[in-house]
Amino acid sequence: MWEYWGVESLTLNIRYLLWREGVRRDEWAAKLADLLGCDIRRAQEILSGGVDLQPKEIAAMAKAYKVSVNDMRTLSLLSKEKADMLTANIRHLIDGLAHGQRRQFAAELGVDVTTVSRWSTAAQRPTKTKLGRIRDYFGLPVATDLEGDPIFLSLDPITGSEMRSWIHEQIEGLDAGTLRNLFPALQRLLKGR
Repeated sequence: MWEYWGVESLTLNIRYLLWREGVRRDEWAAKLADLLGCDIRRAQEILSGGVDLQPKEIAAMAKAYKVSVNDMRTLSLLSKEKADMLTANIRHLIDGLAHGQRRQFAAELGVDVTTVSRWSTAAQRPTKTKLGRIRDYFGLPVATDLEGDPIFLSLDPITGSEMRSWIHEQIEGLDAGTLRNLFPALQRLLKGR
């Protein structure tokens, strides 16, 4: 079975179908819960790949998105449908930029901001050199293949700024006692950089 970053094809197919429908990432769990008639926690577990789907759940997904149960289980729908991963990845990365950062991104790469827009609409494709610079700009691992890895389907933060934001949100949500207990470990970790 095809796997990406430890995610089974079935889980990745579910994420892809939700993305293909235009469901925003932060609404995937709610949409999936609605489709399957389950609670939000179960939908989140399904999206994370943390549970096995019941045959009736797979059948419901297949029916809702007009794909075969067999294709849901065994194929990469991304490959079968020839999804343009590069464009989806670039759009995902660019959409994650803070207001006004698109110009800075374009300047950093030595291109006009209109070129960045053309990349995100598939009107133009970046060169291999630019792909490496895009990967570096967003702090992605060196092995990341923007043309072949569906990072736009990841539930986890991918870019450096997404990771910082996630860590900030997690720390902001801690009560004082938990923060006090974690602080020495965080301090050692961060001082050791």
